[in-house]
Amino acid sequence: MFEICQKKVLQFDNNWKFENIIALVFMFFGFMGWQFNYMIGAIPSIILSVILMFLTNKFKYSIPCIFALLFSYSNGYVIENFPYDIVIPVAIYVVFIIIFTIKNFRINKFKSIKSYVGMIILSISFIIPIFWVSLIDDTNKVFYVMYFSWLLYLLLYLFLCINLDKTSFKMIVFTFTWLSVLITFELGIRVFEWLNENPGENILNFWGYLGWGLCNEAGIVLCFIMPFSVYELYKSNSYSYSIISILKIGIMIVGIVLTTSRGAYLFGLVEFVILAIIFLLSNSKLKNYKITISLLFISLMIAILSLKINYVELFEEVKNVVFSKHLDGNGREGIWNSGFERWMDSYKTIIFGSGIVSEIRELTVFDIVQKSFVVYHNSLLEVLVSSGIIGLTGLGIHFAEKYTQLKGKGLAFILIFGVGYLMVDLYGLIDNTYGMYYYMVPLVITMAAFNNNDNFELFDNKNNLLF
Repeated sequence: MFEICQKKVLQFDNNWKFENIIALVFMFFGFMGWQFNYMIGAIPSIILSVILMFLTNKFKYSIPCIFALLFSYSNGYVIENFPYDIVIPVAIYVVFIIIFTIKNFRINKFKSIKSYVGMIILSISFIIPIFWVSLIDDTNKVFYVMYFSWLLYLLLYLFLCINLDKTSFKMIVFTFTWLSVLITFELGIRVFEWLNENPGENILNFWGYLGWGLCNEAGIVLCFIMPFSVYELYKSNSYSYSIISILKIGIMIVGIVLTTSRGAYLFGLVEFVILAIIFLLSNSKLKNYKITISLLFISLMIAILSLKINYVELFEEVKNVVFSKHLDGNGREGIWNSGFERWMDSYKTIIFGSGIVSEIRELTVFDIVQKSFVVYHNSLLEVLVSSGIIGLTGLGIHFAEKYTQLKGKGLAFILIFGVGYLMVDLYGLIDNTYGMYYYMVPLVITMAAFNNNDNFELFDNKNNLLF
């Protein structure tokens, strides 16, 4: 029976249509879990992923499951409550991942792993300050886990590098592009709920909590996904799928608008314009058709919105509500100064850092008051405060390794993903990116795919057994 099922599934493996549908199914499970109950999405995601992994011997089917689990938690995190509903299914899934890894392990896979030196230094440098942390007590022991966060990201990266094969890139691209649709739907529902509770309010005043993160954090994820969406459109070689790719990009842009995050507006707009220029100058297949459809789609959206929106007024509202009210940095200067003081406290903190939990404050997040360690809304300062000069050196090496991975993969590839990396790294100078799970997990999965793959085609005319 197993052999029959395996043979059937292997007929579809590495088929772009099949993998696209699989990614969509996982994101649907993620939406069901987010909208109704985490277990409703987690259980079928894990079952489907395990079945596909062991039938095909391909670890790539864990990728959409990881993101379905990661972005489908809508209850939020409270340090006083142990999140059994997350930990139990994830722990079970990790056991299956370990079994799969042992079953397929080959010692020579370690030889192919690159771009890990920076993460090793960061892992060690983040752990060192745990020996002199003084702010953690019996009420917030969970914060100890944060000192090992970079070690967990490193282990995830190594697991991925030894398990992902050279057919994994397609699955990652399709997963990310459908993930942008999932996040946009989550944002849309939160905005709808907020408008019902605040009738007559300006949508640009919206600030929502998705459970797994805030709306501005959703903006970071969408900006990270954007180059994958553009690359999918760049590579698509069928008329029908070009339309689907354009619709995905349109939905993603709507999602960025719904974040009402000035960082997402600023960096997302710049990123989109640069990527659009790269696409226009590229030699993409069916380029003229894609441009025509895109312009028609944009014109249709503008025509529909024009029935309700005065664009001059909209521009003024964005300028006044989103930007002008908070040009003081929205409190960031005070946080940055506080972080700099923690880092300059002694020679020990300058070299090794004062630890990721260097400052604890009581914060109110959507009517929930709880202790939280301060995150400094700047990647460089966050690493400097947490792990000192040693950690910042590791981050510099990591940056070099991350960008070097793009070398030799074609000019369009380098430009599209290089711009994506650059814009999110610049975004990280004013918001939380490095060290935050919603950014780090997509990043290490992407780096593992770039490490393992030498074929970055998404579509072909072979083995199209579906439809």
